[in-house]
Amino acid sequence: MDSKLTITALAHGGSGVGRIDGKVVFVPFTAPGDVAMVEITADKKAFSEGALKEIITPSQIRATPECSLYGVCGGCSLQHIDYQGQVEWKHRIFEETLRRIGGISDVEFDAATPSPAPMGYRSRARFHVSGGVWGFFEVKSHKVVGLDACPVLDPILNIAFAATRNALKGADLSIFAVDIGVSEADQKAVASIHVTSSKGFPWAEALSGVKELKGYQVLVYPVRQDRNRGRLIERHADTELFYQVEDMRLGAGIDVFSQVNRRGNHLLVEKVLSYASLEGTEAVVDLFSGVGNLSLPLAKRAGSVVGVESAGEAIDAAIKNAHNNNVTNADFTAMDASAWLKQEIKALEKKRPDVVVLDPPRGGDTGVASMLGKVRPARIIYVSCSPPTLARDLSHLIGTGYTVKRAGFIDMFPQTFHIEGVVVLEAR
Repeated sequence: MDSKLTITALAHGGSGVGRIDGKVVFVPFTAPGDVAMVEITADKKAFSEGALKEIITPSQIRATPECSLYGVCGGCSLQHIDYQGQVEWKHRIFEETLRRIGGISDVEFDAATPSPAPMGYRSRARFHVSGGVWGFFEVKSHKVVGLDACPVLDPILNIAFAATRNALKGADLSIFAVDIGVSEADQKAVASIHVTSSKGFPWAEALSGVKELKGYQVLVYPVRQDRNRGRLIERHADTELFYQVEDMRLGAGIDVFSQVNRRGNHLLVEKVLSYASLEGTEAVVDLFSGVGNLSLPLAKRAGSVVGVESAGEAIDAAIKNAHNNNVTNADFTAMDASAWLKQEIKALEKKRPDVVVLDPPRGGDTGVASMLGKVRPARIIYVSCSPPTLARDLSHLIGTGYTVKRAGFIDMFPQTFHIEGVVVLEAR
């Protein structure tokens, strides 16, 4: 039975929120201000979930999606909301999550920072391949929805994807995924092709006509779901992605993590540098340092920087990036961040770092948060793409004697519910 529902808010995850007989109902693809008919699909003790059946009265922030696959493809969740509305509601979710879960109060929240480009911003993507169909997974499914182009992707990435797909039709049965990234510095693409069989295929011959590719690699996987067990069987030409940060050119292999929104990344780096408030003499530690995206700009303004990262390839890239950009006051260590803190705890307690920056994976890191309470740096800058885990770790840090001074939201992922936050804490 369908029910009439007024949507009053947006939840983390992208669903609209309303109430039926006082009970909260979450409905994907609705916008605050919508009056809609919904079907209850799951009735749980604390809340219900619904599916949109009809918009009776549209919200003032409702927009027509640019993508014809929107609602089928699982890549985006907010194209039905105009961009200003997306930014305003994501910023509100960011603030409310930090206050409700993190327990923070009397904090100065910066104004939201929109993405310089709401569309065409994504510089790299993973395309799934199944039964000759190339594309992204459907909503809440591992079924592949085929596509020719995606409006969220960089135009060069779209062209490289279509050309690569067309060139590799003969290898469809062994390919299960293809990662493609755009190298900002030379405006060319790199492909990483993931296969289940290493049987001979003329990769070089097939891809020779794809002029958008400057290089590619092929990896074979005995178990396709295990991304850590891929064996390189072929590499051709240059497979590094280069991008600009301030006056530096940074590079890393196609399989190494880097921010997908290049222009948004400039804003992220600016925010971190602003929060760090460096004067040129400080000792800085950058945990989860990757290829030096934050470490190297920090090093330009600090006395010294130590970057810690568990991924060996990222550390190799960071060392190379430091050398290529004449940064001599940054050292990098390949080690788990929590393990490194435990190993160095006595030295860190004796000579406390002035600033610790951390940008962990989506799940956060309670172990690192706990150790930082013992290390007691004067300032901690926490970068996170998950407000709930950020709020959880902030709550722990507050309990160890820190105060949240400022917090800011940068929209690194337009058209999706993902939220990039930066918070600075100071020791009490």
